[in-house]
Amino acid sequence: MNSVIRMYQNLILFFLILLGLSCHSGSQVSPSDLPPIDQTKEETTVNPEALQHFMDGQFYMSQGNYSMAVIEFQEALRFDPDVSTIHISLGECFWALEKPDRAVFHLERAIYLNPDDTEARNILAHQFINRQMFDRAKEQYEILAESDPENVENIIVLAELAKLQHQFEEAIHYYQKAFDLDPHRIESLKKAGEIALKIKRFDLAQFIIKRMTLEDKSNIQYLENYADIAIMNGDKKEGIKALKQIVDLEGPSAGVLNQIGLLYYEINHPDSALKVFSHVYELDSLNILALHLLSQINREEEHIEKAQYFADQMIYFHPGEPRGYINASLALLIQNNHERVIQILSKQADIFLEEFTIQYLLGLSYNLDNNYEMAEQFFKRALAINPKSRNVLHSLAIIYDKTIQWSQSDSIYNELIHSDSTDAQALNNYSYSLVERGEKLDIALAMSKKAISLSPKSSAYLDTYGWIHFKKGNIDSALAYIRKSVEIEDTNAVVLEHFGDVLIKNAEIEEAIHYFRKALEIDPNNAVLRKKLSEL
Repeated sequence: MNSVIRMYQNLILFFLILLGLSCHSGSQVSPSDLPPIDQTKEETTVNPEALQHFMDGQFYMSQGNYSMAVIEFQEALRFDPDVSTIHISLGECFWALEKPDRAVFHLERAIYLNPDDTEARNILAHQFINRQMFDRAKEQYEILAESDPENVENIIVLAELAKLQHQFEEAIHYYQKAFDLDPHRIESLKKAGEIALKIKRFDLAQFIIKRMTLEDKSNIQYLENYADIAIMNGDKKEGIKALKQIVDLEGPSAGVLNQIGLLYYEINHPDSALKVFSHVYELDSLNILALHLLSQINREEEHIEKAQYFADQMIYFHPGEPRGYINASLALLIQNNHERVIQILSKQADIFLEEFTIQYLLGLSYNLDNNYEMAEQFFKRALAINPKSRNVLHSLAIIYDKTIQWSQSDSIYNELIHSDSTDAQALNNYSYSLVERGEKLDIALAMSKKAISLSPKSSAYLDTYGWIHFKKGNIDSALAYIRKSVEIEDTNAVVLEHFGDVLIKNAEIEEAIHYFRKALEIDPNNAVLRKKLSEL
């Protein structure tokens, strides 16, 4: 193109900046239907009349007189119809005059005349965007991006267009591509991450935010976001890494360390969790979460004295926090000190009326103390808080069975089995209750058989099944199942006594005496056992 044509383009760029014009789209006649240009003519000659009209048109444009500018540009085209710059100016004028179809026609003609004219494509694409013709705008920007692959602005526009059309995966692709072209544009990655979160592509969001943290390693917000999304995705180890980076940058704080400790606990790294929570305790010896988990984890790791210590600290410094009393009670129950649990929780039960675990543990402790009336009272409180608690229902059924309130125990067992036919404990306990009463032995045997099919290595369940056979007179079956029960566990006085009874029935007196004596060692106050031994 010669110098005059370049002058046309420079003038258009100048007036575009000066006027800040936009465009619309839609054409009635395709520019490609017009006769092709004579490229040789454009490259070698300039019509002076066309140039004069073009300059006059530019002057009118600068004055905002677009109607007169159109007349001059049309006159210019009459003398020289194949100059793309004139068509661009006409397109801008028609856009300003709110005649978008004619504007698009001239801009498309300009592109047809000079396919490499990026200015015309940009103006045309902007008109399509303003008219919300996003598909056609996208076509132009795809051509622009292909012709200038290093131009990041075109990629960002493609990303924005994809987002406007709810083509979110494509938008994410373009935003990431923009960042690849210009790593300083971290805002592009941020937008990609926001879209990934919006469409619930959490795995992709994690990948994108990870890139942000690698690009700006000292950005706390990025690290916090990455930790959150990694944890949401179940990638807790990555969450720990990000949180540790925050600690390295900001120094240790109880809040971040507590998060790290919790994650270690959740991925079953108790030693690491204890180390982190101990650090929190050094920073803040009154931190509730640290005290709670130091007690809980130490208890689970069978460091009972430490568990008790941190529970006591929690009770002393945070008397209004129920977890202190719960942790202390659990540690005491492991030490078989249910009397102390009753002392602690009986003072708190009315204060924490809505705290299920306190009511349940107090009921459990009274049950261990053989105070069934008080146990029932607190189990009922717990059940009122959580009516679907199977643990409480089991405990109440056992109490009603012990206190010969069989209609109530049977009702609970039936409820448990009806709601979960695989509840082996309910099947076994109901079976044992029936056999001890001498009732419905066939039903008891069927339920017991199902219990051992569900838990074939349960010593208690095998004993129940064998005991029902014994009561039905099936000595061989009774002997086989109870022997198997004893082989699995020989520390239950009731099972050992049952085995002795079956052995006597089978005329194996010496072996029966051996197991009666062993049972008596475990339960020395068992008068029935003493009587049996004295009679042999």
